[in-house]
Amino acid sequence: MKYVSGPYFEPDFDPMLDRFGVPGVVVDNETREDCTLIKVDSVNRDGVLLEMVQLLTDLDLVISNSYISSDGGWLMDGKNCFFFLFLFLDLFHVTDQMGCKLTDPSLPEFIQRALVPFQRPGNGPSPKFTTCLGNVVGPGGPDVSDCAALEFTVPDRPGLLSSITQVLVDNGCHVASGKAWTHSGRAAGVLYVTASADGAAPRPSRWACIERLVDAVVNAWEMTTGERHWVRMSAPVQGRVHTERRLHQLMHDDRDYESVPAPTPVDEDHFAMGDKAATTARFACRVETRVSIDSWEERGYAIVKMTSRDRPKLLFDTVCALTDMQYVVFHATIGSQGPFAIQEYYIRHKDGRTVDSSAERQKVSRCLVAAVERRASHVRLNHRFFFVFLSF
Repeated sequence: MKYVSGPYFEPDFDPMLDRFGVPGVVVDNETREDCTLIKVDSVNRDGVLLEMVQLLTDLDLVISNSYISSDGGWLMDGKNCFFFLFLFLDLFHVTDQMGCKLTDPSLPEFIQRALVPFQRPGNGPSPKFTTCLGNVVGPGGPDVSDCAALEFTVPDRPGLLSSITQVLVDNGCHVASGKAWTHSGRAAGVLYVTASADGAAPRPSRWACIERLVDAVVNAWEMTTGERHWVRMSAPVQGRVHTERRLHQLMHDDRDYESVPAPTPVDEDHFAMGDKAATTARFACRVETRVSIDSWEERGYAIVKMTSRDRPKLLFDTVCALTDMQYVVFHATIGSQGPFAIQEYYIRHKDGRTVDSSAERQKVSRCLVAAVERRASHVRLNHRFFFVFLSF
């Protein structure tokens, strides 16, 4: 038999990478009197920062400060083969919704298991955790894998959700859960739908029919205004995108950021973390979201600085925007001064570019402002959404 040579693969290499991929999680209640420190170190893989922030947000934790850094180093195995390992380090200052430290002893293990990118058969069922607000959280969030998903982006108007949900009810469907946001006169929503009788998803032949009916109802209104709209109903799938991240993606694809005015540059005095009381008083009247983007050519980074009013889930919304625009965060510092949030990111595009042109800097700035403002403007639509479902 002819001998064929090939590359040598160390048998223990994959298990070794698996071990490196398991994040280390430390929950520290001793260092600070006012908050719990959560320290996470992991291999730097695509989307790992968003996964961490998304998990802490879903756990109903309040992140007051965060320090993020990734770095690399050369490692050498026993065969003198080199590979490059990027390490991702996070430090989060967190409390629960009541401003108290975290005392549940099962939390570190839950966070570690939830962040592991693989689950082996012997590891048992996926972990669940009950938050301080009574919400049950799993590594993938609420299970909607058996539901069809109706997604839409349309002009906002009174009665919008009532019209859409009436179509679903008339066709024997039940809305298991869903969310909708509005921003800049546009509305985006994700509704998870099952058949009302037995909880099963509609048959594939019905998805297309329901999509056409919803589209027709929306289009009947938009034909008189000339506004664009988009409706899609998709089959049940495993591992759906996080619902709030999906809303960010829908509104970004709908180009809601185009109506955002060019952001005002940040005031650099905000980033002087000295006398917080004086800083708060000095800028009490300046609450708009501000963004500046500069280049650090020596290190090949774009430096994004943001100031805005502080609020829950602000870090999640910002990291969503950067991730979905295909930017990688290498270092970041997030903090607050009274009612203001201060964020600073050192980023590159996935292809290695920084934010090269003035047009690109303007687009990134507008997208970040839109991501911050969407959640603040969705309350009205969610209230309407709530009363619609009460009528079911």
